[in-house]
Amino acid sequence: MNGYPTGRAPYDYGAPNLPSQNINPTDKPEGYAQDGNANGFAQDAPRHQAWGPNSTPRSARVDLKDPIQVHLLTETALSDSKGYEILSQEEVDELKKHAALLTQRVETTRSNLAIQSKYRDATASMARLNAPGLNDDQRNREAERERVENERKCDELAAELLNLEKRLLIPHRKIVEHTAAILQLTHKAGRKKTAPLNGQLINGIPGSPESLYTYSHSRNSLDQVGDETYFDDPSAYQLDGMDRPRNNVIEIPLKSPVREQNQLRVELDRMREENIHLRSQTDGLLKRLQSLNVSLRDTIVRFNPEINQTYDEPPQVSAAPDIKLADLLKTQIEYLESGLVAVQAEQDSFAGGIQMGERLEAMNLQLRDLLMTSDPHYTPTPLPLDSDVNGQMAYLEDSIRTVDSHMARANSSPKANDETGPVLTTLWDSMQKGIVEAKQRQDERKRSQIERGITEDDMEMSDDEDFDTTKPYSLDTFADRVQRIHARTITLRDQKYVLKRQIKQQRELNKSDGEKDKELERKQRELEESRQQFNRSEKDRKDAQEQLSNMMADFEKAREAAARAGTVTLELEERKAKITQLEKSLQATQASLAVAESGTKGSESKLSAINAQIEELTEGKNVAETTVQSLRDELSAKKQEIDDTKKKVDDLESEMVDLKLDLTVAKAELDGAYGSRAERAERAADIAALREDDKIKKLKEEIKRLQGEMNELGGKEKELRKELQGMTDECQRITSESVGLTGELDDALRAKDKLKEELHSTQEKMAKLQEELDNERLKIPSDGSRPGAGASVLSERFRATMREERKRFQDDLKDERLRYRKLEEELSKLKRTLGPGKSPLSPR
Repeated sequence: MNGYPTGRAPYDYGAPNLPSQNINPTDKPEGYAQDGNANGFAQDAPRHQAWGPNSTPRSARVDLKDPIQVHLLTETALSDSKGYEILSQEEVDELKKHAALLTQRVETTRSNLAIQSKYRDATASMARLNAPGLNDDQRNREAERERVENERKCDELAAELLNLEKRLLIPHRKIVEHTAAILQLTHKAGRKKTAPLNGQLINGIPGSPESLYTYSHSRNSLDQVGDETYFDDPSAYQLDGMDRPRNNVIEIPLKSPVREQNQLRVELDRMREENIHLRSQTDGLLKRLQSLNVSLRDTIVRFNPEINQTYDEPPQVSAAPDIKLADLLKTQIEYLESGLVAVQAEQDSFAGGIQMGERLEAMNLQLRDLLMTSDPHYTPTPLPLDSDVNGQMAYLEDSIRTVDSHMARANSSPKANDETGPVLTTLWDSMQKGIVEAKQRQDERKRSQIERGITEDDMEMSDDEDFDTTKPYSLDTFADRVQRIHARTITLRDQKYVLKRQIKQQRELNKSDGEKDKELERKQRELEESRQQFNRSEKDRKDAQEQLSNMMADFEKAREAAARAGTVTLELEERKAKITQLEKSLQATQASLAVAESGTKGSESKLSAINAQIEELTEGKNVAETTVQSLRDELSAKKQEIDDTKKKVDDLESEMVDLKLDLTVAKAELDGAYGSRAERAERAADIAALREDDKIKKLKEEIKRLQGEMNELGGKEKELRKELQGMTDECQRITSESVGLTGELDDALRAKDKLKEELHSTQEKMAKLQEELDNERLKIPSDGSRPGAGASVLSERFRATMREERKRFQDDLKDERLRYRKLEEELSKLKRTLGPGKSPLSPR
């Protein structure tokens, strides 16, 4: 539709195609051919297939020529479509346009998804090719990041395609239901009407097309006409494929041109925006494909710079208007496919070059050893790397030239041969003697093995047994003997090299096994320590729960103490009222001495009671203060314990992460081992890793359970904090009330002191007045007669009695003053201990 390819990749994310009017089951993309229903929205097989006049129906059970079967099917279809909604022509046109637009978007999204999936597969192939041969971590990370981004885009396009297909089902369903409802409404025809005679009107209706009488304007067409109507005309059930002409009697009314133009303008704007968006996405995809092709060409050139330097450049993305986007994408994808094929070929040839380099290196080692044994003055040059095939070939050519030069010097010096004859004879004799001694040692070893019941090795020293120790010396036999010994030496050296490599591998394997065993033991110890720490944390949790329960009990006690403090406050208010009453009683004592004495005694008793209550209140404040302080200390200790427990849980989680990391590293090391012993060690390590995984899973479950308990403890801690906050607020309120009561008590005490001073002065005045009164009453008249001698005696007695009473009153008053001074001293001490501006229940 828009130039994008519609092919599907083998591992596509795309959703299945929606059913259209021309459904072809063979056109399904390859991405959905694997399971038939990729995402739950696969195509349903069409219920009817179009066939020609000569083709037979799909099912033999349906005979369209049988009027009874066709009648039953028609009745069923009409009954099923009875409740479908009939739409207006504008609504039908709108639904068709919406369906066409959604179909276009579905096709565009599907083509984009196919292109994106191909691009994703190409990036994955590039990541696999770059991984083993190159050490460029930055390039590998970029390839991996690009692969993840492509997969994310494929997932987004697949989700968008699925959403569009779901949305496309809605207008299709509404159009089909509308079509079925129209056919149900206009299906049955009434009985045939007789033609009007001589142009007369029938029921006042002029002549009209037959369709006006055949239409039924109700949805109950099944009850209007009898069944005999359907079987009168054999042409009533002609198929659509027949050549019967179909006439449309009622013309479709024209639509409003302004409304049609507005709808078309809106649709064009929306399609233009979508095309712009799709064009921007396609341009970005072309740029990414071109960058990928450039990086692919760089990779191919790096494989073999000398040969692949002239490799074709990737096609350029031109902005010419006559070039289609499909052609640009096709060229980029074809270049990408050809580049992947070239990379695969280069990788295969690279592997063959490595093998050739190893063989050349072995040959160069043999030649170097041969030259070193034949010429003691020969200084070998260092061997090139096994991957450098050209360097290995050059080294081999140099070695061959050195051998040729040695051979030429040997052949061109006959005098040297004469001089070396006795030396060679001596060497021949020593070689013969050494072979004889070797055979004797071999025979002794065989006999000892037979005596010990050990099977002898027949292949051992087989080359030495072929030597004839009685053969005389000659240059040819000596040369033959030297060649055989040299071949034997090379074979033994190769075997020694192989054995050294096997021993080294075995040592590394044993070392790795030992390290892994040590690591497993260490992990087991750490696991045991973590389990012990978990048990300790479990014990700490239980202790914390017990301490929390104790704290709750202490909190209840503190609450009761606060309630008691409230009662004490009420008692203080009562004492204040009593003090006011005492003031009134002290004012009443000014009237008379007797009333003053009685009021003084009552005030003394009340003052002692108030002092006792003040002492009790002070003790209650001290108890509440100590209780609150202990609660605060316990709460801080609980917080510290909870923080320690959380820290332990975090440590356990970090240890779990370290264990997982170590386990992953151990698995990777085991996967990197090779050989039969390595496979056995890998199986053993896998078993240990499985056991370790089980232990780690159990530890995870324990940690999860501990975290749940920690969350519960956190909730309890929050509740306790709320209760402690309420208790603190209550204690502060009590403290403020106590401060106010203390101030009021000080005012009362000052008023009491003032009243006492006034009472004392009043008593002194009253005493003076009483003395003056007594003196005035007991004065003797000036005449010389003594008629009141008895009165004078009574006056003296009364005076003595009053003196005694006054003296006793003075003593009581002194005692009361001493007691009052002691109370003042205690109160001042209490204030000094509390400090200025503080109260016993104030927060510290």
